[in-house]
Order: sequence, then structure tokens, then C-alpha cells
Amino acid sequence: MAIEKTGGMKFSFGLPLMAHPQNPEFLTAEAVSEFARAAESAGFDSCSLTEHPLPNDRWLASGGHDALDPFVALAVAAGATARLRLLTNLTPVPYRNPAILAKTVATLDRLSGGRVILGAGVGYLLSEFEAVGVDFDQRNALFDESLEVMRLIWSGETVNYQGLNFTITDSTGLPTPVQSPVPVWIGGNSKLSRRRVAEKAQGWMPMPNPAALASRRRSAHLETLDELAEMIAYLHDHAASVGRTEPIDIKYMDLEVGAVGTPGWNADLHLENIAAQAAIGVTAMAALIAGDTRSQIVESLHQYGEEIIAYR
Repeated sequence: MAIEKTGGMKFSFGLPLMAHPQNPEFLTAEAVSEFARAAESAGFDSCSLTEHPLPNDRWLASGGHDALDPFVALAVAAGATARLRLLTNLTPVPYRNPAILAKTVATLDRLSGGRVILGAGVGYLLSEFEAVGVDFDQRNALFDESLEVMRLIWSGETVNYQGLNFTITDSTGLPTPVQSPVPVWIGGNSKLSRRRVAEKAQGWMPMPNPAALASRRRSAHLETLDELAEMIAYLHDHAASVGRTEPIDIKYMDLEVGAVGTPGWNADLHLENIAAQAAIGVTAMAALIAGDTRSQIVESLHQYGEEIIAYR
């Protein structure tokens, strides 16, 4: 069979720190650094980590997962690498005061030499909103105002802003990030998420979402490539309607081929599926990497690099 080229596809590695219970072997700075170096060596473009400050026990027992603080863990990854981009996939923006989040992102971007991608979402876990003291019903309004005020803070200019729950008066946030703008990739499958991307972000991160889980995740269901193509068409149509001409990154995944390091892994089919996704506008691929030990994760990363990324 002819090998399908992966074109200009970017590849992202989710650090294996999203599990319940966690593997203690992975919960060290040495492990995070080793994974990041291996991913960079294998040709990955970014590493990622999600955010769950305090998930409740019922959610954990029904398939949820723990997570390290993404900005702290990605700072460790930044110190171990030179090129690898640092993606939060994703941080629920309403959980944090925008001045604090703006400072955190700017600090990581500055110290990493301009490698941050802020993967941003509205959030969906009601108990976690309650745990961090944020009004769940305000989440959409909080998300929109946070993106707006963070951009103002990152400019390095004096900011005056009246938010829902805060007031900024004649204040300046320095140092600024290295990147201008800091790339923001918005997660979520809804039409509202896609309109936000078209109007105010640099990328979109849809998630495969079977109909049975759609209500739990508070996001539109997405199961087939045809459904993804329709969603992407809507995104681009809305971008055109608001006069946007800048390209939009779209990050997705391939659940049909198993994970590297498992018996179900199918590299040939994965190359075919990457080409099919690229044809409808996907620009970044979340690789599925498996392993029960640090050495197995590192081996799987290099295998993915050799079997998939090498054909980019």
C-alpha cells in the first residue's frame, strides 16, 4: 500500500497525567521532563495537559480523571525542551480571575520563549464551579469578558475595565508575553464555540462526543468525519461572514486506530485518516500514546515519530 503523506499536519502529545488513579511513576518533574524531551525528539509540535482543580468523587468514579495544574507541569516541560509548544487542553477560563490567568500565561510564554498555546474552554463540571466559587450560570459571559480583558492586559498598555465581578482601574500588566497575539484555541463542539473561534481565536479544538455523552459534557455530539466536515464548514462560513482572513488551526484526533503501544494500533489506517482529516481542514492531530511505565511511553513516542510524523 502507498504511504499517505501527512502534509503540514501538526502533532500533539497529551502528557499521560490525566487518569484516575494516577500512576505515581509519572508524577515527578523527571518524568514530565523525560516525556517532553522524547516528544520533541520524535518530532511532535506540542505537548498538552488539561485542568481539573478539584473534580468530585462521583465524576471520578464514572470515568473522570485527575490532573496536575497545567501551567506548572507545562513549565517543567518548557525547561526540558527548546522547541516544543505548550498547550493547555484545556483550561476552563471562568475558573480563574482574568488578571491572574493573564499573568500566568504571560509568565509561561515569556520564560518559554514564546511557546504557549492557551487552549480555552467554558467548562462543564458543575461541582467544580461550586468548589472554586464561580457562578455556573455566568460561565459564558465570564469566558467572553476574560478573553477580551486578557488581550488588553497582554498589550502592555494601561487597562481600565469593568467586569462582572472585578474592576480594573489604570493598571498595567508587565512583562508582556513574547507572542502577540498569544494563540488561543477554543474547545467545544457547539455553534457558539465555533463563532467565538472565528471572531476572536486562532484555533478550534473539537472533541469526539458520542450522543450518549453529549448531555454530560454539555457539548454537541460529534462521531463521524462527515459531521466534523459540516462543523468546519460552519466555522469557515462564519469566519467569512465577519471578514476574517487569517487561517484557523483545527486540532482533532483519530479514535479508529488504537493507541501506539497497544495491540490495536494501525499505523497505515492512521496515515489514511490523517490525510482525510487534513482534506477537510484539520491542521493538528492529537496522538494516542499508551504505556504503563516511563520507558514504554518514551518508546511509544519514538514509534509514533518514526511511523507517522516522519511522513509529514
